[in-house]
Amino acid sequence: MRHSHNNIVWYACALALCLLHVFHEGYAQDISKVDIRQLDELSFDALLDIDLLQVASKKPLSKKDVPGVVTLIKREEIQNSGARDIIDVLRLVPGIEFGGDVQGVVGIGNRGNWANEGKALIMIDGLQVNEFLFATVPLANRFPLENIERIEIIRGPGSSFYGGFAELLVINIITRAPEDVNGLWVLGHGGHMETALGRLGCGINFGKKFGNVAVGVSAYTGYALMSDREYVGLDGQVFPMTNNHVMMPLHLNTTVKAGGLQARVLYDRYNTMMRNGIGATLPQSFSTNFTSLITDVRYDIKISDAVTITPRVNYTRQQPWNLIDSIALEPSSPFNFLVLDKTVERAVGSLQVSADVSKNVFVTLGTEYYVDYGTASEHDPVSSLWSNPVTGEESRTIQYSNIGVFLQALLTTDIVNVNTGLRLDRHSAVPLALVPWLGVTKTIGNFNFKALFGQNFRAPSIENIRLYPQIKPELTTALEVELGYQLSYNMFVSTNIFDISIQDAIVFGGGGYRNFARTNTRGIELEYFVKDAWGSINLGYSFYIANNEGFPDSVRALNPYRVWSFRVHNGRREVSYVNDNVLLGFAPHKVVVNAMFNLARWVDGLTISPSCVFLSERYAVSALDFLNGIQTVQQITPTVLLNFFIHYKNAFQIPGLDVGIGVYDVLGSHYGFIQPFNIGNAILPGPSREVVAKLAYWIRW
Repeated sequence: MRHSHNNIVWYACALALCLLHVFHEGYAQDISKVDIRQLDELSFDALLDIDLLQVASKKPLSKKDVPGVVTLIKREEIQNSGARDIIDVLRLVPGIEFGGDVQGVVGIGNRGNWANEGKALIMIDGLQVNEFLFATVPLANRFPLENIERIEIIRGPGSSFYGGFAELLVINIITRAPEDVNGLWVLGHGGHMETALGRLGCGINFGKKFGNVAVGVSAYTGYALMSDREYVGLDGQVFPMTNNHVMMPLHLNTTVKAGGLQARVLYDRYNTMMRNGIGATLPQSFSTNFTSLITDVRYDIKISDAVTITPRVNYTRQQPWNLIDSIALEPSSPFNFLVLDKTVERAVGSLQVSADVSKNVFVTLGTEYYVDYGTASEHDPVSSLWSNPVTGEESRTIQYSNIGVFLQALLTTDIVNVNTGLRLDRHSAVPLALVPWLGVTKTIGNFNFKALFGQNFRAPSIENIRLYPQIKPELTTALEVELGYQLSYNMFVSTNIFDISIQDAIVFGGGGYRNFARTNTRGIELEYFVKDAWGSINLGYSFYIANNEGFPDSVRALNPYRVWSFRVHNGRREVSYVNDNVLLGFAPHKVVVNAMFNLARWVDGLTISPSCVFLSERYAVSALDFLNGIQTVQQITPTVLLNFFIHYKNAFQIPGLDVGIGVYDVLGSHYGFIQPFNIGNAILPGPSREVVAKLAYWIRW
């Protein structure tokens, strides 16, 4: 193993030297020098050309030219919308929707696929926040919105850049820089649902630049109900969500910048109380905690105007899905199976070289090495311990390592721009993953075109390996074509066609994990955007269809995402495919209308922002009896989520004072988070109609 690692590093270094030798002319594109803070002052047509995105490329590029299907959500949009949490923000993006996981967790889906467990990479300021045991990211009422500067999203795969959790979706939440805060920002918000207090939250953000050193500190804590409605389990058990399902985040983010040096410490503790366990309704609430401490140091070394070398070290300590309630700790307790008390530590070292090696060629080469070390406490049941990979004996510790090498090259010509990439990952416990990627983009006048092809992978996480040691990485093949046209100086329309095929999909079922033959979705996404002095309107539509052709029934029955009912009769399984063109939990049609109207003509600083999300029919498991071999699926009627929010900036002529009030789910749709896989959890009720209010005060100095 050590010998193969050394070979990989040697080949990577040799390739870098060859490339730098062949392309010796240094050139830095002007776009990389644009100040992000200037964006809001630009005209719309300039904005389309200058909006810098790095999430789909190692070099900042315009939204038209970035080699990916991307969405950029800016601070102004988030604040004007009155969004309660990150779910409200991301729900306005075509193709993205949410589902219920086990133990009351809400996770993300994309283009009809359940992406929560290791298929969607979510970062804060470039720091991965996926947990390492199962690779999930609980999202409901977790991350503070008020400290966000912008959100960059790849709506398709990105693992050729970012590794094994970026298979279907990449989201990078970028917080406010210290120099943007330039003082002290304090905030508070609250909401009341139809029958109970919905949420409370408060935070503080300090940022200041002292000469060449910038310092930023932000803190947030809160409380929220998942819903004030009733939960009805598939086992017939009913309980009120009020006081039985609450979420309590604590989020601390500290950064120090000095020249090319940047150090960041991120602490995130997410506590939930829940009664919907793992395929069963629990008789009382249990507490589940997700705790992460991330420290990161990187240094940009400018060799010249054309070449930058960035060494980076990162240490992360996590305790995800932590449940150690006293009633569950006794080995004889009927709830002992819920206990999880594992700590995972990851140490990462990486080196990246970025170079404008000629006027038309930009190259990034990097290598990354990490070591995972897991420890199970004495609380964990014997059934949850790891098997020692050497002796085969049960062990309370485990260690894995991974080395990755990636190469990205951007070639600009008068005909097309070509962006190509390659990533190789070698994990100590699973087979090697090698994925190529190719993107072709071109802007001609008001028209822009993108054609994207890539293979991507989903690396098995620690618990995937424990529960199925023979597990293989997923391999995704993605085809995307995007056409865009600027209709006028302030109006833009785009169409994206996609085909996503996952081979050896890692799925959960029967108490463990396995590789399923293949899953596939294909579809289309449309967007229309107009912005002027009066405000803006953003229209979006997304459609997907599942492709389940070519499989015999014996194989199709193993797919936990299928929409089908069955029963065992006379020893034979009788199957009824309710709708074989969609997957559990996710609507095939989604329409988004998101608008902001500037009322400054009447009151300076006043805006009103209505939004509406339409979801077509969805499907959910309505009855599941493993012992008797019965599963029934029901169709959920289409849902309309209508919201509006009034935002008053520099309210009452007080500089720095922002207030807002609005209503979410005006129509009382009774939306629920559906579990996108058949493990036995009922629909998780979402928030009812909720009146929300926000207050923030910015003290500059």
